[in-house]
Amino acid sequence: MHENRTSPRKRVHEKIQVVDLNSGEVMGNLVNISTGGLMLLSEVPLAPNRLFQLSLVLPSQLDGAASIEFGVECLWVQDAEESNAPCWAGFQIIDISEQSSQLIAQLMAAWTE
Repeated sequence: MHENRTSPRKRVHEKIQVVDLNSGEVMGNLVNISTGGLMLLSEVPLAPNRLFQLSLVLPSQLDGAASIEFGVECLWVQDAEESNAPCWAGFQIIDISEQSSQLIAQLMAAWTE
């Protein structure tokens, strides 16, 4: 399989919830992240080609921030076998502030593989 990512992803080493800012609904938990995208294990049904405004709820503050917010596009969804089971979903970050981008880089730097 050809790798299309422009920046490497880091596996998450702690529980980080992902919240849809428009609905306030918890979408699932972060699995991995890079400065350009992320994957999550979603508790809600998702479909590709949708835009979301997301917030990563940090387990502890990072430079005074309790969360990191940005806009994403859902690129793919791998449905679970059971209708009520979680699904995997991949997202490309399409709108992010410089501060949020720096917070993601700091978060990634703190994790080792």
